[in-house]
Amino acid sequence: MKYLTPLKLSIYGGMLLSFFMLESPLIMLANRIEPMVMGLPFLLVWNLFWWFVLTALFLVAYFTNWGSPEPTTAHATKQP
Repeated sequence: MKYLTPLKLSIYGGMLLSFFMLESPLIMLANRIEPMVMGLPFLLVWNLFWWFVLTALFLVAYFTNWGSPEPTTAHATKQP
C-alpha cells in the first residue's frame, strides 16, 4: 500500500492549485492589458508565474524521488 507523506501531499496540492490557476476560468480575471508588469501584459505575467511555479514543483518532485517506491529488500536485486 502506498503512503502519502506530507511532502507528497503538498506537491500534489501545489500542482493541482497551479494547474487550476493556469487552466480555469479564473484566467479571465487576469485577461487584461493593464497593469503592465515590466512592460508585459498582466495575462502573460500570470501565465509565466504559474508556469514557473509548476516547473519548480516538478523539480522538487524529481529531486525527492516523488514517484519511486521506497527501496526495500524485496525490490532490490544483487548485481554480480
